[in-house]
Amino acid sequence: MCQLLLLRFQLTIVHHLFFAINVSSDIIRGRQLIKKELAITGLSRIMDFTEVIDNAKRFAGKKQDGDNYDDLFVDRLHNRYTVAVLICFFIAISTYQYVGTPLKCWVPAQFTDNYEDYTDLLCFIQNTYHVAESQIIPQDFNLRRERTLKYYQWIHFVLLLQALFFSLPRIIWQSFNDKIGLSIGNLVNVSNRYESFDNDEDQNRAIKYISDCLQRYEEYVNLPNRKSLSRFQHINRQCYLFCQGRTGSFLACFYIFIKILYICNLIFQILFLQYFLSYHNINYMEYGFNVFKKLFFDFSLPESKLFPRITLCDFQIRELGERHKYTVECILVINIFIEKMYFILWIWFGILLIITIIDIIYLIYRIFFRHSRNIFLIENLDLILSNRITKEKQFQYFRRYFPIDNLFTLWIISANSNSLIIGEILNELFQRKLRNGSDV
Repeated sequence: MCQLLLLRFQLTIVHHLFFAINVSSDIIRGRQLIKKELAITGLSRIMDFTEVIDNAKRFAGKKQDGDNYDDLFVDRLHNRYTVAVLICFFIAISTYQYVGTPLKCWVPAQFTDNYEDYTDLLCFIQNTYHVAESQIIPQDFNLRRERTLKYYQWIHFVLLLQALFFSLPRIIWQSFNDKIGLSIGNLVNVSNRYESFDNDEDQNRAIKYISDCLQRYEEYVNLPNRKSLSRFQHINRQCYLFCQGRTGSFLACFYIFIKILYICNLIFQILFLQYFLSYHNINYMEYGFNVFKKLFFDFSLPESKLFPRITLCDFQIRELGERHKYTVECILVINIFIEKMYFILWIWFGILLIITIIDIIYLIYRIFFRHSRNIFLIENLDLILSNRITKEKQFQYFRRYFPIDNLFTLWIISANSNSLIIGEILNELFQRKLRNGSDV
C-alpha cells in the first residue's frame, strides 16, 4: 500500500514537472510571437514617421511645393538632413531591437534552449552592468547598480524625439512667417517658375506679382505721416532692435529668433545626451574627445567605456519553490551600432553648432547693417541697369523707404533661385519709385 502511494506521488510530481516545462515553452513561444508582431507593427510605424512630420507642417498652415524653400541651406541642415539621418538611425536601431538579436548571453550548460531565450530576453529588458575584465565583480549589489547601463532600451525613442525637436523650429517658422509679413515660400515658388517661362509676357507677369507684394508691404510699413513724427518716435522707428511690425523688420527679426531656436535646440540636445548617456565615471563629451583622439592620432578605435560590448546580468529563477540566482555574461551587440551612431552625431552636432553660429552672425551683418544692405541693392541693380547709378540722391531716396523685410525676402529668393530675377525685381521697384517721385 505504501509503495502504491509512493508510486502515485512520484507520477504526480513528474506530471507537474512536464506541465511546468510545457507552460514555460508556451510562454517563450508567446514572447517570440509578440516580439515578431511588435517588429512588424514597429516597422510600419517607423515608415509613417515622415508622413507624421509632413502632416504636422501642413497642420501648421504651410504646404511644401517641391524644392521651393523659404529658408537657407544651413537651416535645411537642421530640419531636413539631420532629421533624415536621425530617422535612418531610428529605423536601424528599432529593426535590430525587434527583429535582430540585440543581446546574447552565455548561460550555464544545464540551461535548455527555452531557458537561454528567456535569459536573453530578460537581460535585455532589465538593465545590465559593466565590470572591466581586469576588475573583480563586486559582491555588493549597490556597487553593481552604480555601473548599470540604462540607455540602450530607450535609444530608438530618444532618436525619435531628437528628430522631432530638430523639426520644431521649422514648424514654428512655417506657422507664422506668412502671417506676420510676406509669404516667402509663395514668392520663392513664383521666382522658380520664372525660370521655366518661355515668353517674356509670363516672366514680366511673375516679376510684377513679386514687385506688387513687396510694394504693398512697403506701403504698410511706411506711414504717410512719417514727416510729422517726433524725433523720439523717429529714432524708435529706426531702432531695429525693437523688431516691431511697423519698422519693416519684424519678419527678419523672427527669422533671427528661429536661428536662435536652432542653436538652443543643438545645445539642449548636447546637454541631454551628456546626461542620458553618462555612465559611471565617463560622459558623452569626454567619450567623443577620447574617441576622436584615438581615431585621428593612434589610428585605432578601441572599445569605449561608455558603450561596453560585454556586460553582466543578474537574475533569479524559481525552480520547485526555490530561488536560484545567476550572474551571466552577455554580449551587447546593439552597442556596436549605438557607439558608431553617437560618435557620428557627436562630430556632426559640433560642426553644425559652429556653422550655425557663423551663419547667424553673417545674417545679422547682411540684413541689419546699412553698408551691407547698400552693397546688396547696388550689386543687383547693376545687373540690370545699363549705367551705374550715378545719382546718389535717387538711390538714397529708394533705399530710405526700402524695408528690411523686403531686402530679407529678396535675399532668401536669391539663395533659392536665380539671382538675375532679384535685379529685375529691384529694377521694377526702382523705376516705380522714380516715376512716382513720392513716398510709395
